[in-house]
Amino acid sequence: MASKVLTRYASVVGAPVTLPVPIELIIEKTFGLEILWDEIPDPPGVIILGALAPRDRRIVLNSRHEDMFETWVGPERFTLAHELAHWIYDANDPNQIEMDLGMSLEEQYCYYRGTTELSETLRIREVNANKLAAHLLLPEDLVRGANIPEVLADLPGAAEKWQVSRMTLRIRLQDLGLLS
Repeated sequence: MASKVLTRYASVVGAPVTLPVPIELIIEKTFGLEILWDEIPDPPGVIILGALAPRDRRIVLNSRHEDMFETWVGPERFTLAHELAHWIYDANDPNQIEMDLGMSLEEQYCYYRGTTELSETLRIREVNANKLAAHLLLPEDLVRGANIPEVLADLPGAAEKWQVSRMTLRIRLQDLGLLS
């Protein structure tokens, strides 16, 4: 799916995708979704970094956590990619626009960071959204095309250069068999 999304974006802009992947432009130009900041209340014990409002074709980043997004490289872009994954997997079909996931329309569908009490269905959707987000931000062909010994010698530098978190980069390299 990530390859299809990136190929579609490259076709729209007439240029190949490079690292760091322009996730904001992919969201806006390829899928016609709006990105904005707004306050999203965090239920007790839950941190909501972003939400998808499929009916409005909008991804909302939680302004309550703007300091964290500004301080750390990666969470903002990963949240955007994660919510785009929900659009692709859970809302892109007009018949699914309501996204009946057992939540009220007011709650919409949010990225719950650190929540362990999700139903199995929601947990699988979150895992799938995380995987697609990682594949979008760190496409296999672009990562493998990088100077891997150089990347491994300076993981923090590579993560910053590619605008992803160190954890995201480390997990993706492990998934690709490039880091034990």
